[in-house]
Amino acid sequence: MNANVEQALKKLISKPLLASARELEAVLKDAGMSMQLLGRANQKAAMDAVAVSDRGITERLANAFDASLTAARINAGVSSTRALTPRECARRFVCTDDSCDWNPQSELTSMDMPSLQFWEENADEKLRFRKYNPKDGLATVLVSDQGTGIDKQEMVQTILALNSDSKLKVWEAIGQFGHGGSSALSFCESALIITQPRSPTTPNEAYWTLVISEPEDEESKQGLVRRWFSDSNGLPLELSITDFPELQGMFPGTSIWHFGYHRGGWINPIAGAGQNTPWGRMGRMFFSYPLPFKVKGEFASKAKEGEIGREERPIKGAFFRLLERWKRKQKDDTENLVYYSAEKSQTLIVDGDSFGTFSAFVFVFEKKDSVKSYVDARHPVVLTLNGQNHGEMTSTVIIDANLPEISASCIVEVRLDGLEDEALRNIITNSRDLPKPGDFTRALQESLRDLLDSDEGLRKLEQERQLSKARKSSGDLSDSMSRFLSSIRSDALAASTLGPGDNAPGKGKDGAKTGTRRITEIPPNDPPQILEFLEDIAVIPEGTAINVRFKSDARPPKYSFHHKEHPRLFANFVASTELGNRVRITGKAEISSFGYGHVSLYYPENPMNPVSSQELVGTLTLTLQSADGNLLKAAAEIGIEPKPVERKRKRKSEVKTRIVFVVPDGCNYDELGELLMVENEMLPFSDCSMLSRYSDLLELDPAETSYWGEKNRDENGEDLLDVEINAANKDLCDLLKNRTATERTLLKTKYVRDVVLDCYQHRFQLDELPDSILSLRSEQTENDDRYRAAEVHLNHSKAIQIARAELKQVVASASLAMPVES
Repeated sequence: MNANVEQALKKLISKPLLASARELEAVLKDAGMSMQLLGRANQKAAMDAVAVSDRGITERLANAFDASLTAARINAGVSSTRALTPRECARRFVCTDDSCDWNPQSELTSMDMPSLQFWEENADEKLRFRKYNPKDGLATVLVSDQGTGIDKQEMVQTILALNSDSKLKVWEAIGQFGHGGSSALSFCESALIITQPRSPTTPNEAYWTLVISEPEDEESKQGLVRRWFSDSNGLPLELSITDFPELQGMFPGTSIWHFGYHRGGWINPIAGAGQNTPWGRMGRMFFSYPLPFKVKGEFASKAKEGEIGREERPIKGAFFRLLERWKRKQKDDTENLVYYSAEKSQTLIVDGDSFGTFSAFVFVFEKKDSVKSYVDARHPVVLTLNGQNHGEMTSTVIIDANLPEISASCIVEVRLDGLEDEALRNIITNSRDLPKPGDFTRALQESLRDLLDSDEGLRKLEQERQLSKARKSSGDLSDSMSRFLSSIRSDALAASTLGPGDNAPGKGKDGAKTGTRRITEIPPNDPPQILEFLEDIAVIPEGTAINVRFKSDARPPKYSFHHKEHPRLFANFVASTELGNRVRITGKAEISSFGYGHVSLYYPENPMNPVSSQELVGTLTLTLQSADGNLLKAAAEIGIEPKPVERKRKRKSEVKTRIVFVVPDGCNYDELGELLMVENEMLPFSDCSMLSRYSDLLELDPAETSYWGEKNRDENGEDLLDVEINAANKDLCDLLKNRTATERTLLKTKYVRDVVLDCYQHRFQLDELPDSILSLRSEQTENDDRYRAAEVHLNHSKAIQIARAELKQVVASASLAMPVES
C-alpha cells in the first residue's frame, strides 16, 4: 500500500470525521487510483428510495444482522431453507431462549453483536456539491458486524452494486431487493468500507474502498454520481490488519463508516428510550427483530455532570422490552403496562382470495406517555416483516375498532411474515414509511379492526376508561348538544350501533341474540378447568368472516395455538353437509390475560351457486390438552346464510353526545373551572386520549390544542359522539374573559355547538357526500390523520369568530327591544 494512502487511512480510522475522509480522497486521487461507478447512473432512485436518515441506517444494520445470522448458520453446518426464517435461525443459533439475549452457539462464542457508533461533526461543517445542508447537522456513523464478511470479488457484485440477487436464496436474511444498504449513501458525502471474510485462507487480509460522491464529469441529468476506488483490476483495495492497530478486534466481518451523515434529529447521546435517540429510534425500526445490537462510544449514554458515561449500551427491539415489562407486571402490580394480548393470527382475504396470514400483538399502558419510549406516538400501529419495521399506521384503526379511550396508550404490532409476496408488494412501500393505499391495505385494516374489537380484554379496559370519563363529563351541556343534533339529524346516516364483533350471529348461553358484551375476567388456573364458547350457534353470511369467541382459565404461552414447538390448544371444523366443506378457519386469537380468545371462520362467496337460506353446516371444536393429561373440549354449531343485501342507508334516530373539558398540565384548574362554569367536570390532559392525539399529530404544545371528537359506543351499545375540548385554549379563554355569567353561558354553548357539529359531520357520514368524496376521505385517513387535525385547528378559529359575532347580534337585539325612557 502506498505510504501516503496508509497514513491517510490510519488517520481517518482514528479520527473518523468528514475532513479526514476528504484528505484520504485527495490522497487516493493523487496516487492515481482507479475509480468505478457505483451502479448505473439511472439507478439513483434505488439509492434514494429511503426517505429519512434513520431508515438508511436501519438498512445498513439489517445487513449486519443478516451477516451475523448467516455466519451462525454456516458455522453450524446447516443449509439455508425456506423454513429457516430470521426468527427461527436466531432461536436455533444465536438467541436460544427467545428473549433476544446474545448467546451465539458452537465455535462462534467470540462473535460480538452488530454495533453502531457515532461521532459528532463540527457545527460549521457543510456537505460539498449540495446547496441544502440539514439543519440538524452532520455526524459520522459506523455500522459494524462480525458476521460472514465479504470476499474481494464478491464485493463488486454485492455491497458495491445495486439490485444484487445475492440474498434471494438466503432465507435467514431480511433483504431481498439488493439496494437497501446503499440507500444510506443518500445521507452522507462519502463512506469507508472495510471487510474481512470469515475464511481460514485470509487470516490477516482485509479489503477496503472509499465511496465518494462528486459531480458528473460532463453535463448530465444525473448531476451527482457515486464512485469507489479500486486497484488496476477493478477490484477493491487490500490491507493487512496487523498494520492497523486501530482495527484490532473488529474482524472478521464488515465495518462501514458514513461521513457527513444527516443527523436527522435522532442521532443524540442516549438519555432514555425516546424517539430522539438511537435507542428508541432503532428499537422501533427493529421492533421485534430477534437479534440485539449495541451502541458504542460517547453516544452510548448522556453523561451527567461529574460522571463518566457508559461506553456501550446493548439494545433490543421494542417488542422484547415490552415483553420484559409485562413479565415484571406479573410480579408487581404497580407496573404501568396494564394489558398484553397474546398472538392473534388472521388470513388476509382480498376479493374472496386468500393471501396468507398475519399476526397481531397488542400492549396497553395505563398512561399514554409511556408509548413514546417504544413507537412514534402518532403511528402506534407498526407493520413488521421478519421483525423489521416496514410501515406504520395511525391510531385510527384502533379507534375504528371502537376503542378510542385506549387508542392513545396502545401499541399494536402487525407481523406480515406469513403473507404471500403479492400481498407484501401491495402493502409495503420502498420508503418503509406508510403502507400503500389500496385494496390490500384496506383489507388488512378491516381484519385488524375485527381482531381488536373482538378482544374481550381490550373491551373491558375501554369500558373502564369510558365509565371514568363519563363521571367527569358536562352532563347538562352534553344533553343540550344531543338535543341540538336531534334537530339536524335528518341528514345523518345510520351509525354502527352494533359494531364489528358485537353483532356476531348466533345465540348466547341464555338463548338471547348476542349484542353488547359485559366482560367478566376469568381467573387463570393450571391445570385449567374451563373451556367454553360464548355462543352455542354462530352463522356466517356468505362472502364474510366472523369471530367465534370462547373463554377459558388457561393462559399462553403454555396453552397456546401458536406455540412454536408444543401447541396445546387446537381448533377444528368438521362439515356435516356439502356446503360445509367450504367453511375455512382463517384466524386464531390466543387466550388473553382476561381469559378470552376467538377462532375466525370464513365462508367464500360463490356467485354461480349462492347460499339461498340459513342452515347448519358443521361443528367447530376446541380442544385443550391440560398439563395433567386431561382434555378439555368445547363445541359450537356453525351455520351459513345468504350474503347480506345492500340496502339504502338507514337513518339513525339517536346519537348521544358527551362533552368533556380538558386541562393541560400546569394550568390553573380552579380558574378555568370558574371561567367555563364547569368546576367539577374537567379532566387532566394526561388522562385524555383524543386531545393528546391531536397534540402529537401536529406536534403542538397541549395548551395550543382546541378540540377533538370520535365516534364511540356507551356501555349500553348506543352510538356516542365523544368530544374533548381544551379548557385552557387561549382563544376560548379570551372569548369568555370579562363577560357576565349569562354571556359566558351563551358563548360557550355557541362555540360547543359548532365543535359538535364539525365532529359529527366527520364521524357520522352525511347523505349529501358523493362516493368520490367518501373515497377521498377514506384515503386521507389511511395516509395521514394530520389533515383532520389541521382542519380542526382552522375550524376552531371559525367557531370562535362565529360565537363572538352571534353574541353581538344578541346584545344588539336586546338593546333595540329595551323601552326608551321618556
